[in-house]
Amino acid sequence: ISGPAKEKLAALEEAMAAMTEAAKTMQTLSAEEVLSFASPLTTLEACENQFKVVSKLLEEMKTVTKEQQEKVPAGKRTTAMTEALRSLQAGLRKCELVKKNSTGALDAVKKQCATIADAKAPEVRALFRKEAQTKSLEAEAYFLQLSGGSDKISEETFCKLVADLAGGDAPVPEQVKLLCRHMQAGGWGRRTFQAFVQQYFKVVKGIAITDCLDIASAQAKTLRKAEVDEVIELLEGPETDAKVGITRIRGRSLMDSVTGWITLKGNQGTPFLQEVEKPFYACQVETPLEKEIKSESGDNVVRALKPEEVLELVEGPRKTTFEPGLKVKGKAVSDGAIGWFCVRDKTGTVFAEADNKYYSCTSSIAMTDNFDIKDCKVVRKLAAGELFMVEEGPVQVEDAGISRVKGKSLKDEAVGWVTIKGNAGTVYAEASNKHFCILQDVPLTKRFPTLSAGEEVRVLAKGEAMQVLEGPKEENFQPETRLKVKALSDGALGWITKNKATVKPWTPYYKCTTATPVHDAAAAEGATVLRQVEVGETFELLEGPMQDGEAIRIKGKAEKDGVAGFVTLRDSEGKKHFEPLPPASGN
Repeated sequence: ISGPAKEKLAALEEAMAAMTEAAKTMQTLSAEEVLSFASPLTTLEACENQFKVVSKLLEEMKTVTKEQQEKVPAGKRTTAMTEALRSLQAGLRKCELVKKNSTGALDAVKKQCATIADAKAPEVRALFRKEAQTKSLEAEAYFLQLSGGSDKISEETFCKLVADLAGGDAPVPEQVKLLCRHMQAGGWGRRTFQAFVQQYFKVVKGIAITDCLDIASAQAKTLRKAEVDEVIELLEGPETDAKVGITRIRGRSLMDSVTGWITLKGNQGTPFLQEVEKPFYACQVETPLEKEIKSESGDNVVRALKPEEVLELVEGPRKTTFEPGLKVKGKAVSDGAIGWFCVRDKTGTVFAEADNKYYSCTSSIAMTDNFDIKDCKVVRKLAAGELFMVEEGPVQVEDAGISRVKGKSLKDEAVGWVTIKGNAGTVYAEASNKHFCILQDVPLTKRFPTLSAGEEVRVLAKGEAMQVLEGPKEENFQPETRLKVKALSDGALGWITKNKATVKPWTPYYKCTTATPVHDAAAAEGATVLRQVEVGETFELLEGPMQDGEAIRIKGKAEKDGVAGFVTLRDSEGKKHFEPLPPASGN
């Protein structure tokens, strides 16, 4: 009965011995020795292949054992049967031990490989950064050059570039290939490349930004003081100023693009900067991406950003303050609609101006049908306080020494000529300071200030006249934090307002909140399911987010087993399947 199981167990133990032998090559290396190991990738691939063999034999062993156990009849058993069952149980216990040892061996090799990749990363990063600086290329332009305009830098291109840039000091080829796959298997996408090449620091203690490395030089000038929490992009360095024993970098502030030298660490070891990931944000709701840092006009909008869109910080945060706006409560001359309208908004855009076409009678005066007062008829008398709109004039009547206008009464639309100033200087009508002309479409709202969009009476159209009932009154605004960002989806560039409702800090790691399949293609329809993602699993973003109809998808890699594929962040009904993990506290 136990014979077939013993055969499988023997094959399993042989496979495990082969895996142990393959892994031993790296497992026994010291931390220093592993950094010069020439064939880490070959060893890793051999262990992964042998692990698959072991895993397959484990499943076969369990199946055979179960089949053999079922052949043993229930009830009274012979001594041989009992011994056979014990042998099968012992075999299962050995299987568990083999499973534990094989997993441990593979994990140990992966850990050693990660150590090599992490150690080589700064060396390769420095080569890329130096080349980009020499060519005066931003990270994105450098990526496009290396990728040939495609969405990835191939493994072959990556390895050749490192060898070319390093020259005679090129790292071990397998270690370079290992680094490439460690960062992103199948070639590097734009986000992976930029995250690798770019390096950022956060100011943890206020320090001066100067125009040169030598801080003790008499020619050194302070550009300004770097504030706590300000983010600096590394452009050059770190370099040590030998005269004073401090380590400095040349960097660019994301807050205002000031570029200069800043101290990384003082001569007593005091840290002034802390390395952080580049800031990214994710949209929470549909948000306008605007061309200018300060503008509320409709033509300032680049496009609407959609929920889940990922935004790369280009500049900021910048605190923006505003001058008080001006609002007037008025009555529309056309239909009598009453409400508050904006004369000048917080950015200085003017929506309405005082209208000198409207006159108010200061005393009773005749409206005539003709300009010539010697040859005219009275249309009617205008009462003191009555309003009329000027259609022509004022015109001086030289021989009579008076000033006349042609106007239309707001009371009954009677049209005629009116004397606004007599020959003795008497004023009969004067321009009203109680009317505004609308210069561009603007909402008329019920209250001051406007508390919600639902309080709109109607939209006032360009050219409308408004009679002032109250105001102008100042409307004060709280400062806003503005960010200049670039959308990863299409490269759209512009400004957004940072608050909890619109955006939140983003990392490329998502936690599954609803079980969902991993597909082999961006479009879910017709794609092959690779496996099911369980609640609580973590996925690292490789590409996206991207639209699939009304759903939002990403290409990601599972932390659990390295499976890469496409998953749905938010389905067509708006339900979230993943939530982005918050940045580390240091960020």
